[in-house]
Amino acid sequence: MATDARPTAMRALEYLQELALEKGLDDVSMRDVAKRLGISLAALQYHYPNKAALLDAFVSQTVEGYRRRIETILATSPEGERFANLVRFAATETVQTDRHGVLAMIEGRASHDDAARHAIGLFLASYLTAMRDALIADVPDMPPAKALLKVSLVVSMLEGLPSLIEPACDLGLDGETLVDSAVQTATALALWTP
Repeated sequence: MATDARPTAMRALEYLQELALEKGLDDVSMRDVAKRLGISLAALQYHYPNKAALLDAFVSQTVEGYRRRIETILATSPEGERFANLVRFAATETVQTDRHGVLAMIEGRASHDDAARHAIGLFLASYLTAMRDALIADVPDMPPAKALLKVSLVVSMLEGLPSLIEPACDLGLDGETLVDSAVQTATALALWTP
């Protein structure tokens, strides 16, 4: 029987995601993750002392994955198109909630769970920073405070897409058309100068 050579801490994050998608994040315990790993609770607590630390690590791993993908988008985008390409990436990722279900579950817990609120705060700060930096790269004379305000509005608009896409499609709107329109509107909003 082959064993998984990946570090226990990495596998714990994968199993957290699997278990949360199976039974909901609130119903996943540290003991469940340890059992799935085939280790004791104490061995898991060596890596993550509590569920809050496990959630923070999950969000940090997710943020790092996004950061790498964002760096690739920014590095390969033609000058003047970085922000629009990043908005398209963000819009597409946002509507694919099935790929990031645990992140959505953590976000849902944020209203009543300090650890979830902290984890989502880290994720959103990273998201806003990447968007702000991409906008400033495309519009170098834009003051950082103005860029942050604009991307905050853009991100708030994009974050509403998952809730709207299914009802809009049920009413006859094509999902891809909605995403394309959101990208165009977000880009125009960010580049608009009053």
